[in-house]
Amino acid sequence: MIHQSVFDTSELLFSYGVKEVVLSPGSRNAPLTISFARNGNIKKTSIVDERSAGFIALGIALKSKNPVALCCTSGTALLNYGPACAEAFYQQVPLIIISADRPAELIDQRDGQTIRQVGALSNFVKGNFCLPEDRNDPDFSEDYLNGLKTALELATTYPKGPVHINIPFREPFYPEIDQPLEFGDFKKIEPIEMGNEIDFDPFIEHWHNSTKKIILRGQDDYDKEYDQLLDQQDDAVIIADVISNVQIKKALRKQDLFLSAVNDSVLPMLKPEILITSGMSIISKNLKLFLRQHKPKEHWHFEICDNVADPFQTITSHFKADVKDFFKALSPDLKPIRDQFQEQIAQNYQQSWESLERVTSEVLNGELQKADFSEFTVIDPILQAIPANSNLHLSNSMPVRYVNFFQSFKSGIEVFANRGTSGIDGSNSTAVGCALANGQITTLISGDLSFFYDRNAFFHQENLANLRIIVINNGGGGIFRILPDSSALPELETYFETKHNHSAIHVANEYDFEYHAVHNMDDLLSSLSSFYESAHNAKLIEIFTTPATNHWVFKKVKAAIRTSLS
Repeated sequence: MIHQSVFDTSELLFSYGVKEVVLSPGSRNAPLTISFARNGNIKKTSIVDERSAGFIALGIALKSKNPVALCCTSGTALLNYGPACAEAFYQQVPLIIISADRPAELIDQRDGQTIRQVGALSNFVKGNFCLPEDRNDPDFSEDYLNGLKTALELATTYPKGPVHINIPFREPFYPEIDQPLEFGDFKKIEPIEMGNEIDFDPFIEHWHNSTKKIILRGQDDYDKEYDQLLDQQDDAVIIADVISNVQIKKALRKQDLFLSAVNDSVLPMLKPEILITSGMSIISKNLKLFLRQHKPKEHWHFEICDNVADPFQTITSHFKADVKDFFKALSPDLKPIRDQFQEQIAQNYQQSWESLERVTSEVLNGELQKADFSEFTVIDPILQAIPANSNLHLSNSMPVRYVNFFQSFKSGIEVFANRGTSGIDGSNSTAVGCALANGQITTLISGDLSFFYDRNAFFHQENLANLRIIVINNGGGGIFRILPDSSALPELETYFETKHNHSAIHVANEYDFEYHAVHNMDDLLSSLSSFYESAHNAKLIEIFTTPATNHWVFKKVKAAIRTSLS
């Protein structure tokens, strides 16, 4: 029979805001599967491949902004959650990972589907919890439910993140024929808002008196209020990677192109006095290098957590607060009146950054008009075709970098990418999870290796009519031809690029996706013209390019920018 407290698992999770679960079939986790399956408050998605299941849950959580549960059977099933768990850990996403386990005395006794599960994900979770095993113990219910509550509270408090809950089960796993199963009553847990008691006044005065200021946001959710506050900052340089989801027009977006192209003598003049950062990872390698080499006098980072990453090795003050609180406190009445010399310095600083952005954009647009068909030239028309108020997922390697160069899409598009760990292994599945989270159009732009690596993302019965997939197929790992340290190696094609002759048409045929092959710009524009019309299933465009042309076009564009800025 199923113990009442075990059956109540799903209802307790619901009280903590868990509205969706991704289940992977198995026998050992049957009591948990039954709990979720019979709970009408929780949406269920069944995914056979646990590695895909982990990333699909991640995609759901990223889009819904709610904690999402994962549930698997015993053995190596749990280990397949590892990549998604690591990504969730570094993106601070609350995945509730629940694994069924064998009784303790069977561990290391060569029993089937039995491994050391306790602590298996310990490097990438906020906490490990092994719930009690003896259902006959009088304290079982209290210990079991308290263990669940502790794990859920940890996952959903700042900084949020995944937790692993391991639950040993003895047979039988299934309810008795006449066993009554009704959920207990759990009061919904209301989140406690964090108060702001920081005295910003000394920092506000320093901010207003400074003339060289940069505001930089790392990967984060789209926040309309943040954009509005940011738009009011008229005396600071605002820099935005595509994954920051900053959508204001005055933000600079070509920094990764121009910072590597300007003369070294110019870079010291771009050094900020104060750098304000929030959010998580930054895509732009050249921006990272610039800030590491030309360190700001002060770097103020805003993040509600105890320990923060310091990618530039420059943080001088860590505020456990939302950066919006600081911007709200920036009263224009407190802004000092600068003398003419100070005002000129401030204007020159902003204009220096803005002119680099403007020239780079002009050169980029000019070069695209005459460049050969390549993966670099297809990005802009793709981005312009994506509907407003939709979702965009970017796979790692070159797609996320290319899109970061352009960022030429319509308003209201929220951008997602697995940049916590920057792996290629779960891009399809994360996009699928996002598509399942709501009815909005979701576009995935992927490289070929990333796409083929995660084909099991589509191995399920869920409808994906709102998913659009664009695969840029260059026959291998094109990034290694661009990286200076690997491009000249004799082993390049065989061991780094991993050349292949596969096509996504076979995946499209297997899952009944509408398929379009693209070999030139006319093909692309024709395919995009109807790509976002309604359909009964997902649609897929596969763009075929050649590595040598891709490399030549990218190299030529960068050279043109360098010439113009020199």
